[in-house]
Amino acid sequence: MAKLPDSTIATVLNLQRQLLERIDEATKAGFVLLADYGETEETIPELDELQSIIERADSYYTRFYVTLRRIYEAQPTASIDSLKLLTKYIKDAEVTIEVIQASIQDIKRNWNLS
Repeated sequence: MAKLPDSTIATVLNLQRQLLERIDEATKAGFVLLADYGETEETIPELDELQSIIERADSYYTRFYVTLRRIYEAQPTASIDSLKLLTKYIKDAEVTIEVIQASIQDIKRNWNLS
């Protein structure tokens, strides 16, 4: 069975937690925006953006799950390509989390959402 260093596992799990938090925050913002302002010409682009954020975060969450499973199922060791892919996903997710957090904050600020 292929093993990863504890620090790599901790990094991935921490990123997954952050992605779940962004999904929760975007979902909540969309709910409040819809409840407070309804579905109008002004809110539709923001609601669409929030849905896109949710889908992006979910995509990275799923990538981590699938990639870790494949690495741990590999015998006798994981392929270099799988490890490189995981490293790429980690770097991409770190940037993506920052970008989607900024987008959520902009929408909340624009509509005075808490």
